[in-house]
Amino acid sequence: MSPKTFLGFGGVTAVVVIAAGVSISARYGAATSGVAEESVFAGLAGQFEDIGEIAVQDKDKTLTIKRAGGTWLVSNRSAYPASAEAVRDVLVGLSELRLKEGKTEKRALYAKLSVEDVTEKDAKSRLLTVRRKDGTVLASLIVGRETDQIAGASDVGRYIRKPGETQSWLAEGRLRVPAAVKDWVTPQFLDVPNKRIAAVNVVHPDGHMMDVKRENKSGKRFLIQNMPADRKVEYQSDIDNMGDGLDKLELEDVRAAGKIQFPKDKTIKTTIRTFDGLLVTVESFEDKDTKFWGRFNATAAPGATATVKKEAAQINEITQKWVYELPAHKFRYLSRKQDDVLEVVKKGSDKK
Repeated sequence: MSPKTFLGFGGVTAVVVIAAGVSISARYGAATSGVAEESVFAGLAGQFEDIGEIAVQDKDKTLTIKRAGGTWLVSNRSAYPASAEAVRDVLVGLSELRLKEGKTEKRALYAKLSVEDVTEKDAKSRLLTVRRKDGTVLASLIVGRETDQIAGASDVGRYIRKPGETQSWLAEGRLRVPAAVKDWVTPQFLDVPNKRIAAVNVVHPDGHMMDVKRENKSGKRFLIQNMPADRKVEYQSDIDNMGDGLDKLELEDVRAAGKIQFPKDKTIKTTIRTFDGLLVTVESFEDKDTKFWGRFNATAAPGATATVKKEAAQINEITQKWVYELPAHKFRYLSRKQDDVLEVVKKGSDKK
């Protein structure tokens, strides 16, 4: 190729590249130009110490986390202690959020991004509001669904919209906005490991009793003590996991003691005894909304050591002020009935 021909070819290539660049800029420039590095709430990171309240609202409820001196409390849950780490995660995520790309301004399309007003029926959005100690709003944001279809330092983004504005955005950053109480607190409130459990006794309101004991101190199996003659165990694991009721027990929600009424005709009483003499009594029931509530009391058996007595007192110090919504699987462990784990022995078969 001659120098003259080469120069001519190069000139045509340059024109094509420039034209392509102009075309791309025309398509996307309006959405991204001037906003790729713009913070959603500039200066928020420098005002953390002035923040006094964080509120998260969805279509069903509002949770409010308030500062009380050097701690944070869930005000909607009778000032149950909030996790400082959870609060920090939300504030840092919000302060690091950056606009990436403009999205729809049409209200009819907001639901696709989950940035509709939280007051709308079936809304999936969450309204995050941060207030100063004096009550003035420092930041307010409608938080939509998360997406990983984004190129950036975090490789993750959120669809967002500021209340009262029509423009929605794709923002870059990891913003986590918990709507459940358990995600704002330290969820584990009790831990009595399975290996310590010697016996579990469950009494239902109708008088039905399930009484199990560990086969021996080093064994893993629990044995039914009041075993009917015409029944056999279907799955041994359904008995063994009765010892897991208090093992790393976490709450789903929480209320102050007395806020939840325990009906006599539904309340199950479970007593869990450890080999070293710790006795934990759990009263639990399932409410009309299929939520499982429990309240706890600990004592030390006669002859227990000072260490066990101290442990019982510490458990009561934590649990006596509260009623806890329990995970469904933990409620099952604490409320087993014989009908749940036994099957009828068929005639002619050997009982196992």
